[in-house]
Amino acid sequence: MVSETQLGEHIVGAYHKLITDCEIVSYNQRSKTDGEQTEIDVIGINSTNGEQVIYTCEVITHLHGTLYPGKPTTDRWEEFGNSDYQYTLEKLWKKFTSDHRYVTDVFDDADRYVFQLWSPVVPRGYVTDGLDQLTNDFENEYNHEIEMVINEDYTARVEELRELAANERKDYGEPAFRFLQILEHLR
Repeated sequence: MVSETQLGEHIVGAYHKLITDCEIVSYNQRSKTDGEQTEIDVIGINSTNGEQVIYTCEVITHLHGTLYPGKPTTDRWEEFGNSDYQYTLEKLWKKFTSDHRYVTDVFDDADRYVFQLWSPVVPRGYVTDGLDQLTNDFENEYNHEIEMVINEDYTARVEELRELAANERKDYGEPAFRFLQILEHLR
């Protein structure tokens, strides 16, 4: 099954292509290893100034809030609300640990790894508290942070893209950015 790139993923890819200057942006990257269910929403590779930085991004564009419905299989996240909150945190933990394994193996000579969660709407409270715990646990276990690009931070990054789109006419092959360019150049 081919996974179609979602619009939210295109926004993140455009940001990394045009703002962080990634030379390569890949969408819905999957592992070739049998049995590996790894699927990373966006990977950006920036190799400027003699340093290779790998951006590994999970993208959740649920406008009603960052929830995956389901039942958790562990009680690790039980202090963070109902089963949907717990399942969301469990799913993100699995995704980021799998992402870490994949990018540090495939890009084993990279100088730096940046892990990010992008989501425009994340309810404050249980979920953000759980995300704080998830990032702390991830940093303790893997010695890498997960940068939360959520709510206002997400909006600020889209605004950066909009400002660039208002001043650029060149087509960079990034559909979300091209859409912003069209909107910004309407007369």
